[in-house]
Amino acid sequence: MKWREIAFVMLVVTSLVGLNTTAQTTITIWAMGEEGLNLEQITPQFEEENPDIKVRVVQIPWDLAYEKIITAVAGGTAPDLCQVGTTWMAAFAAMGALVPLDEFVARSEVVSPANFFPGSWSTAVVGGTVYGVPWYVDVRVLYYRTDLLQAIGVEHPPATWEELYRVGLQLAEQGEYGLGLSPHWQEFLPFVWQAGGHVLDPTLTQPRVTDPEFIEALEFFVSLFQSGIAPIGEEIDLFEAFRTGFYPMFFSGPWMVKLISQRLPDIEGKWFVATMPRKVSRASFVGGSNWAIFAGTSHSEECWRFVEFMSRPDVQVNWYRVLRALPAVTQAWQDPLLAEDPLMQVFAAQLEDAVAPPATPAWEEIAQALTTRVEEAIRGVRAPTEAARLLDQDVRKILARL
Repeated sequence: MKWREIAFVMLVVTSLVGLNTTAQTTITIWAMGEEGLNLEQITPQFEEENPDIKVRVVQIPWDLAYEKIITAVAGGTAPDLCQVGTTWMAAFAAMGALVPLDEFVARSEVVSPANFFPGSWSTAVVGGTVYGVPWYVDVRVLYYRTDLLQAIGVEHPPATWEELYRVGLQLAEQGEYGLGLSPHWQEFLPFVWQAGGHVLDPTLTQPRVTDPEFIEALEFFVSLFQSGIAPIGEEIDLFEAFRTGFYPMFFSGPWMVKLISQRLPDIEGKWFVATMPRKVSRASFVGGSNWAIFAGTSHSEECWRFVEFMSRPDVQVNWYRVLRALPAVTQAWQDPLLAEDPLMQVFAAQLEDAVAPPATPAWEEIAQALTTRVEEAIRGVRAPTEAARLLDQDVRKILARL
């Protein structure tokens, strides 16, 4: 074979080999807690479908995540893509740490606001701009002991504030308490929304904590403690309290379903869940985590492909199988795994009436002040109206620093 022919053959072979070799881009993802530990059960499918992208998952503890992300952003070492708690979105967006996603969403065939629960989607929007995409949702419902309610002649869980108070009082008269509850803002705020109240006005610049609806919610919440229905400063293991009937009812999220089944097999079949009690509405707190692309990345397109992958209904169901994290995509709830589960259908119903805290960078400070003033009212240090007045001052000072 002449040298020209040899050179031609080598050129053809080299070209063919090149066609089968795909340069890989590595994207680094930070994920928290159990999510970070289990995400690699999902990523191989994405890499198989997207051979040009390699996913590197870094697991970080939840209690260190917020400060670690802030430090990374300041030092220019933030990940390409990160799991972000819903109440953190506004703070990171205000820092300029997140990539606006409106253009990505506008051209996407997978990600659309209509595909998500409204309350969940709202957590990803700050100042009218989309900065994230919901990954999974967290919503609070009422856990209750069916046998203990039946023992006092109650055949259905409390559906209104009035029923919650009456049934709680009956249960407390039979045992220690009727309801496990704490002054934490995530437990209190749903009562504000149920009464039609708000913490901030629509512009997120003025407090609304002295409005009649807010005061009504605070007074009712305080009455649950001062009547002996809920404990004041009682520290007890929640699982043991539920098992013994010390707390025959409590509010919590979806993770408790699996934990109760695992830890309390002796009360299997003796408990269930219900949507929140209604006043004007039966609103609940919606949380969870969003996907956010960080501004320093040079791989935003690759990150977006991963976000779209994680937003597919089939992948959302697979993630539910892995960690029992509730799907943020509504179509995923049509899968028999969720649609035929009576417990999960209660969560689905509650997600239709779920509200996110105000999307302000000041929320973490406001939430801390809120918990402090609610606890003062619960302990009788201040009357509810006085606690609300002081909270109004707290919030105004916090907002003034923005």
